[in-house]
Amino acid sequence: MKKFLITISIWLPFLTIAQKKPKDTIAMHQVVIDVKKHNQKIQKIPISASAVSAKEIEILKADDITGINAYIPNVFIPEHGTRLNTDIYVRGVGVSKGEPSVGIYVDDIPYFDSGTINFEFANIKKLEFLRGPQGTLYGRNTMGGLLKIYTPDPVSIQKAKIKLDLGTYNQYKTWASLNQPIGKKSGVIIDGFYKYNQGYFNNLFDNKKADEIKTYGGRIKFKTDFNEKLSAKILMNYEKNYQPGFAYGIYDSTTQSIADINYNEPSKYDRDFGATGLNINYKLKNYSINFSGSYQKLKDTYLIDQDFTPQDIYVVEMQRNHDAFVEEINIKTHNNSKFQWIGGLFGFQRNLLKDVDFSINTGHGKMHILKNYHQKIQGYALFGQGNYRFHQFVISAGLRYDLENSNLLYNYDLLAGGNKIHKDDFDHSLDFNQILPKFSLSYFPENNLSLYASISKGYKAGGFNATIERPEDESFKPEYSLNYETGMKFISRNNKFLSNFSIFYIDWEHQQVVQSVPSGRGIMIKNAGKSISKGVEWESKYQIKPNIDLGLSFGYTDAHFINYKYNETKDYSHNQLPLVPEYTLAVLGNYKWKLHHNLIKYILFHIDYKGIGKYYWEAANTDYQKPYGLVQAQVNFKLKRFDIGFWGKNLTNVHYNRYYFTISTLHKAYAEKAQPINFGIYLKANLF
Repeated sequence: MKKFLITISIWLPFLTIAQKKPKDTIAMHQVVIDVKKHNQKIQKIPISASAVSAKEIEILKADDITGINAYIPNVFIPEHGTRLNTDIYVRGVGVSKGEPSVGIYVDDIPYFDSGTINFEFANIKKLEFLRGPQGTLYGRNTMGGLLKIYTPDPVSIQKAKIKLDLGTYNQYKTWASLNQPIGKKSGVIIDGFYKYNQGYFNNLFDNKKADEIKTYGGRIKFKTDFNEKLSAKILMNYEKNYQPGFAYGIYDSTTQSIADINYNEPSKYDRDFGATGLNINYKLKNYSINFSGSYQKLKDTYLIDQDFTPQDIYVVEMQRNHDAFVEEINIKTHNNSKFQWIGGLFGFQRNLLKDVDFSINTGHGKMHILKNYHQKIQGYALFGQGNYRFHQFVISAGLRYDLENSNLLYNYDLLAGGNKIHKDDFDHSLDFNQILPKFSLSYFPENNLSLYASISKGYKAGGFNATIERPEDESFKPEYSLNYETGMKFISRNNKFLSNFSIFYIDWEHQQVVQSVPSGRGIMIKNAGKSISKGVEWESKYQIKPNIDLGLSFGYTDAHFINYKYNETKDYSHNQLPLVPEYTLAVLGNYKWKLHHNLIKYILFHIDYKGIGKYYWEAANTDYQKPYGLVQAQVNFKLKRFDIGFWGKNLTNVHYNRYYFTISTLHKAYAEKAQPINFGIYLKANLF
C-alpha cells in the first residue's frame, strides 16, 4: 500500500494538469523519431528517449559527441583528450575500455568500435538518444542505450551553405555544404570541414602545446526515388584526426591537483576513419521492405610517453587496422491497423589487426614487449517486435536471437639486448548466443498523456583481452542485465509545456570491469559478480511566451557493486561504479528579440548551465571528481541570408579534471585539466 500511495503522489500532479484541456495556441516542436525502426512521436513511445535538433546542436555548440554531455539525463561522456577511445555511460552502464556498452548508429550505419564513435559534427540533422537496453531491435552492445545520429537528405532545391567559426587559443573551424538536385527524383549533398585547435596547455620539456589537434573530413550523400515504391540512398564519409601530444600531468591525490605537463618522448594520435553505406527501401500497400549494408574502416597509430615524465621509463606504440561489414534486411507494417510489427535478419563481420610495442627502460637498456593480434568477430541475429493497440492501451513485445563467434590469433615476443625471445602464441575461439526479450505496456488516459512500464534484457558479448599474463585472464564472460522502468510523458494541449519522467532499476550479472594486469603493465577486462543501478530522470520544456523558452533535464543514478572481489586482498563489493556521476543537471534558456528592421530579423540570446555530480575515477573509490557546473552562452544575429554569432564556454572558468588513470608499477596517478574559459565568433551564410 505504501508503494501504491507513493506512485499515486508522483503521478497525481500530472494527471491534474491533463484535465485542464487548454486551447491550442502556439505549437511546440514535437520530434518524430525512428525508434523501433518505425517513425513515431517521441511522446508516444514507452522508452526514455531524448531528441536534439540541428538548431539545438548549434546553440549548444556541440562540436562532437562530448558536446551533449549531461544535457540528456543520466548520460555522461568522459573527455579523454583523444579520440582513441570514447566511453558513454548511461544510467551507470558503460566501460572505459573494450567494446562500447551504448550503441551508435550514423544514418543507420552501426559504429561498433569505441575508436570511431567520436567524430566532428558537421551538418547534423538531429540526434536521438534512447536510454535502457535496445538489443531486441538493435542487437549487440546496446545494453546501456542507443544514440542515433542523422544527417540531412538531399532535397529538390539547390542550396549552398558555409560557416566560419573563430575562437580564442587559435581555434577555428570551416564548414561548407552543397545540396544539388539531379533531375526531378535524385539529389546529392556534399559536406566538407576543417578544424584546428592550437591547444591550451604547454609541455614544459619542449615548450610546445601538448593538446594541439587538427581534424578534417567530408561526406557525400546521394538519394534517388526510382518510383513511388522504390528509393535508395548511398552515403560515404571520411575523417582525419591528428594530435601531436597529450595534456596529462602527475596527479596528487592529497591536494587533488595536477603537476605541470612535462614529458620527453614524442607522442601522437593519428586516425583515419571512413564509412560507406547503402540503404534501399521498397514500399508495398501495407508493408515496406528495407535493406541496409555498410562497410567501415579505421586505421590509427597511438604513440605515447606513458610515464609522462622527462625520464625514459615507458613508451607505448600501437597500430590498429579495423574494418567491419554489416547487413540487415527487415520488413515492417506502415498502415493504421491496430497491430504493427517488424521483423528482420542481421549479420556482421569485423576484422581487427593490432600491433603493440611496449618499450620499458630496465636500467640496463630498453626491453620491448611485442604483441600482435588478429581478431575476427562475426555474428547473426533474427529479430521481431509487435505492438497491439486496444482501447487506451498499447502492448508491445519483442524477441531477438543473437549468435556470435570470436576468434583471436595472438603472438607475444620479447626483445631484449638485441635478442628476440618468443613468449607465447595461440589461436583460440569463443562462441556466444543469447535470447533478448522485451515487453512494455502503455496507457493513454488522455491523448496528451501516457503512462508506461517496461522490462527488457540487456546483453553484451564476452571476448578476449589484449594483455594476457595468465591463462585465466585470456578471455572474459558476457554480461547480462534486466532493466525495469516505469514512466510518464505529458505535453499540454496548447503544446507549450512538456514534461517526461521515468524511474528505472537495473539488475545485472557479470558486469565487465577494467582492472590492471598482475604486473601492472597494462589492463584487462574481468567480470564482477553482481551490480545494480537505480534512479530517476526528468525532462521538461516550457514556452513561457512565443519568444521565451526554458528547458530542464535532471538525472539521478545510484550504481554500485553488490559483489566484486578485485583480487585475493581487495574487495570492492558495495563500492560505487566508476565514472558514474551521482547526478546530471541542465538548465537552458532562450530569448528571441524580434526586430522590425530590414537588415536584422531577430537576435537570439541563449544561456545554459550543466552540472555533474560527484563520481569516482576507479572501482577502488579512492580518487574522485568533485561536483562541478559549467556555464555557456551565445548571442545570434539572424539576418536575411547570414547569421553572426558570439559564443562563450566555461564562462565562470571552473577548474576540474577531464580524465584520470593510474600506472600501478610507478605508483602514480595522472589526469588532464579541463579546458579554460574561451570565446569565439562565427559567420554562417546561405549562398543560394
